[in-house]
Formats: sequence, structure tokens, C-alpha cells
Amino acid sequence: MNRYKLFLTLLASLSFTACDMNQNMHQNMHALSSNKEGSGARVIAASNGCMGCHAVSNKIIGPAWKKVSERYKDIPDAKIKLIAKIKSGGKGNWLRETKGKTMPGYEGKMSDEEITTIVDYILALDEARQN
Repeated sequence: MNRYKLFLTLLASLSFTACDMNQNMHQNMHALSSNKEGSGARVIAASNGCMGCHAVSNKIIGPAWKKVSERYKDIPDAKIKLIAKIKSGGKGNWLRETKGKTMPGYEGKMSDEEITTIVDYILALDEARQN
């Protein structure tokens, strides 16, 4: 393959990738703006970089928050566990989704109130889906 064809193939591949990324970003932003009850949580999450790895409905690097909500729905102390996970970070709970990437800890980077707001929102996603 000559260099020109290789360049065009690479350029086309990058264009399709950018389109996919743009569509995912659009879907995430729509999900962020469509639920008024969770707007505070979404603003906190976006301003602290959470949305770089998580989305409401689809996996980015970390699991989708709806999947987190689904996994924790029958765990009695889910709120306490998720708050602790956000504070300490870690890896290993979502290996299939993250492929071993580590979630950073946010203790000292976000207030307890901000973390609790995000966790309440995440846990409510499963309830909202069932209603």
C-alpha cells in the first residue's frame, strides 16, 4: 500500500472514531441534562472529573452508573460502601469493565456532602428505571 492510501485509510479511521466519540458524548450530555432531580449530582461529578471515566448509561473506562446502581440495589449498606469506594478509590470490583484500571480516591478532593449527593443519585438510577 502506498503512503497516500495508508494516509487516507488512517484519516478515515480517525474520522469514524471521532464520530463515535461525539455520539457517545452527546448521549452522555443528554442523560446529564434530562433528569432535573440529579442535576446537582451531575454538576458535582462533571466538575470533579468523574464523567471522564463514567457515564449514566454506558461504560467509558469505569462502569455505567446504571450498572453500579443495579449491582448495589439489594445490598443493605450500599450507600456506605459506595461512599467509601469513592473516597478511597481502588480497583478489582469491575475488572471486566475497567480491564484493571484504578479509580482514584476523592477523599479530600470532594466534600462528604458532594460524595453523598453523587452516591444518592447513582443508587436512585435503579429505582428510576423500575418506575
